[in-house]
Amino acid sequence: MILNAEQLVRVVWDALLEKKGVNPVALDVRGISGITDYFVIASGNSAPHLKALAMEARSRVDEAGHAKGRMEGDPESGWVVLDLGDAVVHLFLPDTRAYYALEDLWNDAPRWEAVSQPDPKDGMRK
Repeated sequence: MILNAEQLVRVVWDALLEKKGVNPVALDVRGISGITDYFVIASGNSAPHLKALAMEARSRVDEAGHAKGRMEGDPESGWVVLDLGDAVVHLFLPDTRAYYALEDLWNDAPRWEAVSQPDPKDGMRK
């Protein structure tokens, strides 16, 4: 199955929620970035948590039939990036996320954010 950009984001989103990713946000950067269609940003509480988030996202993407893409960065550095083509996933430790403030940099992008009690079919809201 070939995933479109939104389906890819949903697969990643579900993986991050499953592994207790903190404050996930998906930014729709189509039309304002030539790099990708979506940025998905989430935090982990520790370097092992970042690694678990990255591995779960890659595993779910692979299971869905999409290429796992490249993984850059080291959980110990506080920032891991998964380049999945139509979506780039940024996983941060909280201090690193605050320092780089990607949500502020791309504040004109429409965003999806976690809901306090996600609909089991959706898990995010636009």
